Amino acid sequence: MAEARVMNFIYYLIYMSNHYNMPVLPTASSPLVAITVDGKEVQVPGDTNLIEALKAVGIETPHLCYHGYLPVSGNCRQCLVEVDGPRGMALTIGCYTPVRPGMKVATPASSPRVGEARKAVLEFLLVNHPLDCPICDKAGECMLQENYIMSGASNSRLNPEVGKLYHGNPEHSSTDSKGQHRGGKRVDLGPRVALDEERCIQCDRCVRFMRHIAGDEQLQLASRGGHTYISTFPGEKLDHPYDRCVTDICPVGAMTDKAFRFRKRVWALSKVPTISMDDSLGANIYADHADGVVYRITPRCNAEVNRSWLSNAARDVVQKIHENRLLKGDIPKAAQIIKETKGKIAIVLGASCTAEEIAAFKKLAGKTDNRAQLFGGSFLPVQAADGLSRSGDPVANRACLEKEGINSNLKEFSQIAKEFDLLITVSADLWDYAPKEAAVLDKIKHIALSPFNGNTAKKASLAIGVRHWVENSGTMINCKGLEQKLQGVPTKEAAMVESSANIADSLWELI
Repeated sequence: MAEARVMNFIYYLIYMSNHYNMPVLPTASSPLVAITVDGKEVQVPGDTNLIEALKAVGIETPHLCYHGYLPVSGNCRQCLVEVDGPRGMALTIGCYTPVRPGMKVATPASSPRVGEARKAVLEFLLVNHPLDCPICDKAGECMLQENYIMSGASNSRLNPEVGKLYHGNPEHSSTDSKGQHRGGKRVDLGPRVALDEERCIQCDRCVRFMRHIAGDEQLQLASRGGHTYISTFPGEKLDHPYDRCVTDICPVGAMTDKAFRFRKRVWALSKVPTISMDDSLGANIYADHADGVVYRITPRCNAEVNRSWLSNAARDVVQKIHENRLLKGDIPKAAQIIKETKGKIAIVLGASCTAEEIAAFKKLAGKTDNRAQLFGGSFLPVQAADGLSRSGDPVANRACLEKEGINSNLKEFSQIAKEFDLLITVSADLWDYAPKEAAVLDKIKHIALSPFNGNTAKKASLAIGVRHWVENSGTMINCKGLEQKLQGVPTKEAAMVESSANIADSLWELI
């Protein structure tokens, strides 16, 4: 009997170490079990941890190191709850505690002890945290701020004669004009990320992301105890196609994105949930904007698509959307050119065209007495999927093109290009991304509908400015067959031009 108990305990430890390496998130198929929370019996997902289980019944548990898509570390101790055990109700961390049928759980709603324990942990986290909130990029979305308000704001017991102490990398230590011991400001980790060591709370989310998700362990915890700090390996830089994800998951203002740093207060930004049309996976994103300007692109969590991750390439769209825009065009002249063309017309739909744009140009082609033929896609090659937020296929809406029976292989089009007397490109930057492949189209009369005044627009006989996909509302079908909705961002440029679909409708009326 004793041997059986020992073996069961060993199996339990193995189960815990394997099962809780990555948290199991509740799904529609999660088995429900009955537990008692604050004296009331509730049904919760039985295959997850207490943070997720309590969330399922509307109880938010403060946390800092826990993240649903990162391995559990349990080192911030903010998610304390009381759980029944052999010695009665005892404090434990919710992130690392699995749900079991019949368990009893107490939150601050019924246990003052839990509330006081959380406050004590928070006080330790704040004792040497700098008072940078007025200048911190994370202010307004900082989890440390949120937890402080949730726990009930309280006065600091820090001795002002002692002041806050810096415990980061000794090489970055300094003394400010007030004699305050400080350091670790604007530490250059790499080409895209800067670190503020004073603000770091050693949650090690960034370390776990680079190690387990990015698969390239470029960050590590250095030193020990209260002197622990985040660092790269000696002589190395943080440089990875997903390195800016560490700025998303950092719960405080330690990891900062150089491209966004000090540009705009987050509470002054409006978030638009949309889809990244630079890849056929269709990563879910937020476009954060204010006063007609898009300031940043951040990931929007979708368990079926990109989870909480977004590539640097998708984010870089925001740095180009307001550059070299094409804001003019003559739609009646375009209609006249189409009417005067007696031969065949090729309409090439770009990689980022929505289902609505595809339908509008299919309708337009139907009014040309079968002279117009639709093609779609890109000259850019299909690359390998990265398993995070990119499928490798640059034609975002390829599934929709194929559903509508449109050839999405532009190489096949280039082989018969000489048969056409007029080329209409729709958000297809052929000469910008693949000038050698596009050279075969140089001698064809060309109408370009483009958001940018780039090489494709300059090659055209007539160029008309249209909205960028960030500014478009519509539908796309990703490479997994999921239908996803775009919501356009109201930029200053979007107010000056029409969508490609609207221009197609105008051309249909004019011809």
